[in-house]
Amino acid sequence: MRAIDKIFNKLKEFDNETYPEGVVPLFDRIEGTSFFPGGDGLWKYENDITDIRIGGIMVIGHNFDNVSGFKKSLALGSESLACPTWKNLRILFQEANIDLTSCYFTNAYMGLMNSQSNIGVFPGSKSSSFKKQCLDFLEYQISIQQPQTIITLGRFVPPLLAQLSIDLDQWKKVKSFNDLDQAEIQIIKHAHFCENQVISNIVALTHPANRHLNIQKRKYKNLNGHDAELAMLREILF
Repeated sequence: MRAIDKIFNKLKEFDNETYPEGVVPLFDRIEGTSFFPGGDGLWKYENDITDIRIGGIMVIGHNFDNVSGFKKSLALGSESLACPTWKNLRILFQEANIDLTSCYFTNAYMGLMNSQSNIGVFPGSKSSSFKKQCLDFLEYQISIQQPQTIITLGRFVPPLLAQLSIDLDQWKKVKSFNDLDQAEIQIIKHAHFCENQVISNIVALTHPANRHLNIQKRKYKNLNGHDAELAMLREILF
């Protein structure tokens, strides 16, 4: 069985009653390029990739789309590669020499926002039981892919991921990128997950959808902005 099919089968443990108010389960699967759980979490544009690369790169966003956005992607057969998230990720990863086909793109929270907008506070984050189930599921995904590198997107993901590794304790109370940059903990190397069965290097990046608003605030060593995040990526990859 493919790794991605194992993950989708595990996702079935989220029954309809699992999802809190404001969040609904996904009702289909995007065939082309998409973050999981909307699709397979793979870069499928002009290539024949069919499964997650074990030992590759895991890219973690906060949550997927809302219902109307998901329907548009289903009709298109892919998430829009011209949207800010994919457009800015592609530019950054190309400059960092990251092969998109080596990446598994996923999210910390499962489900769709049942609202007109796909931005703002994710309703599922208010439910402690749902949050725990999503984090347990994220740990399962890590156990399957065994990523050598984990890239988090946005300021809300680092404190969530920190719940899964004692080596990320410094990230548990992080509320902003300024907290990360001032403490010089943008990068955590050799973090242990899944009862020490997986060891990964991790970097916290701004969310590509809002990159134009936040990138100039980033600092790393003697670098600022885009150059700082590019250096962070190169530090953990090479």
